[in-house]
Amino acid sequence: MTAQSIGEKFAAPIPQALGAREFMIERLILRDNTRELLRENGREDEYESDLLELTECACQMDVYDPSKCKCRAREGIFLLAQFYYDTEQYEKAWRWYSKIKDIDLRALYQLATMGFDGVGSKECTPDDAYQMMIEISSKGKDPNCFVVPYAEFHIGKAFFQGFGVAHSEDKAEHWWLLAASGDGHDPVVEAQTALAFFYSRKSSFVYNLSKAWYWHNQAARRGSLESLGAVGAMSLFGVGIPKNINQAIEYLRQASERGNIYAMGLLVYAYYNRKLFTKATDLAKRVAALDNIDELSRVSCCLPQYIRKGIAIAIFILGRCLELGYGIQKDPKQSVLMYKQCFQYDPDACQLLQDYLTHEKI
Repeated sequence: MTAQSIGEKFAAPIPQALGAREFMIERLILRDNTRELLRENGREDEYESDLLELTECACQMDVYDPSKCKCRAREGIFLLAQFYYDTEQYEKAWRWYSKIKDIDLRALYQLATMGFDGVGSKECTPDDAYQMMIEISSKGKDPNCFVVPYAEFHIGKAFFQGFGVAHSEDKAEHWWLLAASGDGHDPVVEAQTALAFFYSRKSSFVYNLSKAWYWHNQAARRGSLESLGAVGAMSLFGVGIPKNINQAIEYLRQASERGNIYAMGLLVYAYYNRKLFTKATDLAKRVAALDNIDELSRVSCCLPQYIRKGIAIAIFILGRCLELGYGIQKDPKQSVLMYKQCFQYDPDACQLLQDYLTHEKI
């Protein structure tokens, strides 16, 4: 098996559900920080009370009409709904967002994402969530139009997954390209990464590694940790671009420093191939100690299967170093345990590395 084919198998696989991660990372960070701060300080009730005061309208209307409200109440309603959303009180969040959804695009977007995530009203169907995103996508001149490209991204996601609409890869690609292009707005990084993986599926008629590299590179430049690891993998194995191990090590090092476990595994592999055995074993031992896949996925926003693959690669290389005494004291028995552990984490990665070993590539 050639390095090219092994590289493609490491770099290309992608699950059918691209929605395995939080797509608005800022919201995830804020949500985590909100919960942690409130629980540490025991001030959740106090914050709720303060926000409820902000929702009181001073416009002296007999019946509150948010479209006519000139005071702070309308923004107070959004902040209160956001507070309930960030503290996972979804029924309350849905109720308060709904009060201003017709005049605040942010509120409508939050309702739509709740529908996509399955935490909205029980009456909200996948079609309802999709229709809300379609409505948002037509509001290019709204003061809160910064959510429009995110709606376009979710619409692409809906078509890819067949969520509320019939599955269509052509339409998924169309909407993701709108979100990723940055035409009249900042590009949505998650759409760029989604496109890169979209073009990486070898069994698909859209398979195009040049496009995959282009979009991973664009997303990596804009901060995508997942794509940064991917460009490192593609550079390491010469997938979609000429092989460049020095460039690969730099990409993988940056991604590793930011917590990409898959990149860490590949960096161990790269160090081993450059005969930097001490660096390889030191990093491999740190990666081998990781075990909470779900938590690592939540924190890094990387797909669980790639985290398992990264750990598996690091463990296999550590096993090889233990077997040969490279960069670490020789221990054949421990080496066998490492190989078995590698297989438990990711049988495919283990088999590929074993094939590589058979062909004396490592």
